[in-house]
Amino acid sequence: MSIPGLGQIAPQPATSNKRIILLKPLWEYRFSVPRNSPGVGVRLLTGTADRDGTELALNRTYTFQRTRSKISTYQGCTLEISGGPVDDYVKDYADPSDSPACQFVNLHVAFQEQREAAAARQSGRTAAQGPRVMVCGPRGSGKTTLAKTLVALATRVGGQPLMANVDPNEGLLSLPGTVSAAVYGTMMDIEEPAGGFGIGSTPSSGPNAVPVKLPIVYYFGRERVEDDVPHWRDVVNKLASSARAKLKEDEAVRAAGMILDTPPVDLENEGIDILAHAANEFAGEYLPIQLIMLLRAIANCLTSANFILVLGSDQLVSELQKRFAGQKTSLGELIMVVPLDKSDGVVQRDEQFMRFTREATIKEYFFGDSKRTLSPSTQLVSFDDVAIFKAPEAESEAYEGQPILEPAEISAEMSHWTLAIMNASVNDPPETIRQAPVIGFIAIADVDEDRRRLKVLSPVSGRLGNKPLVWGRWPEPYINLLG
Repeated sequence: MSIPGLGQIAPQPATSNKRIILLKPLWEYRFSVPRNSPGVGVRLLTGTADRDGTELALNRTYTFQRTRSKISTYQGCTLEISGGPVDDYVKDYADPSDSPACQFVNLHVAFQEQREAAAARQSGRTAAQGPRVMVCGPRGSGKTTLAKTLVALATRVGGQPLMANVDPNEGLLSLPGTVSAAVYGTMMDIEEPAGGFGIGSTPSSGPNAVPVKLPIVYYFGRERVEDDVPHWRDVVNKLASSARAKLKEDEAVRAAGMILDTPPVDLENEGIDILAHAANEFAGEYLPIQLIMLLRAIANCLTSANFILVLGSDQLVSELQKRFAGQKTSLGELIMVVPLDKSDGVVQRDEQFMRFTREATIKEYFFGDSKRTLSPSTQLVSFDDVAIFKAPEAESEAYEGQPILEPAEISAEMSHWTLAIMNASVNDPPETIRQAPVIGFIAIADVDEDRRRLKVLSPVSGRLGNKPLVWGRWPEPYINLLG
């Protein structure tokens, strides 16, 4: 006896969305994973391959989410692609020398020779230094990818380079709105959307797939450098002091050198303000404010750079070559300005994508990601038990003087903002607080004005003590972290 209809449907063959891709030497597999996609899986079957300098292991499936990136190969490889949806394609080169990977590996070889020479001449705190490399270019030129690749290649051969970022729009091992630096002595997290530069590679209350990095972070609290030039210069000077101290005290870091990622420079933007005193510093020529700040960062802020890499801007190359022609670092090295071609694989990230990325980064800081779940602490705090300082509006009269902080009054406007916890005392002067290192972040989940209470979300439980909180102007409160 049979049940009507049972067995009348023919069994369907199992479907698979797996694909095999063959990459020849110096070809690239480029992919863009939409934010609503569960991710794309990439498994290396044969050969060797890397993502921005960090090698893929054989026969391990890596899952990439909410990112636009590429897999490169120097010797050729076979990849298995699964999952999706994903927008992807293979970039082939008829002439392998046209591949951006050739530029990157040639730079790495040159810098590695300097590192080995510096390591051989280590003798106390005045020993030789490895290359100090500054990467600059217009927005969307691929400069951060280049910096990331150079750091990854250095760590693959045992180096411990210092990586610094002074572009507040993209945090290095931190939330957006900060400048930071860290020593990279171990491999990066290849699956992280930021490829080892994101918040997932920092210490947390959960396990990490790769060794964590320990950044030194300073809070800027604005989106663009030109939103608060004096404060940006102050925090970069503080970061520079920390970088110099690390290079001075650690022989391995000193020999490996430093990679510096800078804010984007747009020489063609007619709306950029011009500084009147540019004539004094640049031999009578008026240059955009971004370039002036860039040059000052080289000359005054960080350890003297002996290599300046310029991506995708002949005009910027010309200005920098003119500015540093024949000049030497404090160690007697010529400052080399190196022009580089912009990769045709660089994509312009629109504001919607950047906003989603910032939102996801903040969520990840408190709750973890798909590989690691964190359990942040939620607590009610009396407004009288915390000291919150607010950065002034750029348009205010107070901004015309020295940068200051204003004591903040409790208001519903605080809801969903992320505040920086400063490594200072509430009794310190405002300038000391504003220029202090960051020890973490909290989020204001809710504000009860009547009871003068704040609902606070923090990575770990415990009282804030006498640590001041700074309320910046960016990134804006896009999300309610507690729903």
